[in-house]
Amino acid sequence: MNKAPHPWTTAELKILRTHARLGADEVAERLGRGRRSVEAAASRFGVSLRRRGERRGSVLGQPRGVSLRRDLRDGLLQHGDLIAKRLQLDADAELCPACGLRPARVLRTGFCRTCHLQRLAELQREARAEHEAQRELWVERQRRHRARQGVPQSAPTAPGPVTAHLD
Repeated sequence: MNKAPHPWTTAELKILRTHARLGADEVAERLGRGRRSVEAAASRFGVSLRRRGERRGSVLGQPRGVSLRRDLRDGLLQHGDLIAKRLQLDADAELCPACGLRPARVLRTGFCRTCHLQRLAELQREARAEHEAQRELWVERQRRHRARQGVPQSAPTAPGPVTAHLD
């Protein structure tokens, strides 16, 4: 059962900020709050819960402290060197966990762009199927309700887009 939410106090936010590097579980234990509550508050107040040395959420495939854009801007790299450096970073990069073929570049998922987009398409298909199932459930519940009320049923119609015919 969910507890009633209570607002974060200034003291709790101070603890969250000072102990954020210990991770969500440790901060939640210290504050006597749930892990999800701590994660939500950290997101809301712009506090990173990433532990020291943790790579999750960082640019995968590009070592820390390496900024090719900055090196190019500062004149440390030429365009030809930039391409060679990027190819070397790609060769040394962590590979996509889904396909194992390409460097992982998408921050949120840790996948390569191709696998990331395929996953988004899959999630979109699942959401669409769930929405259609929900609409079918609503239609059946409405039919049951009308049957209990004694309202005459019209011919069953499949749920679908509503279109207006103008003559």
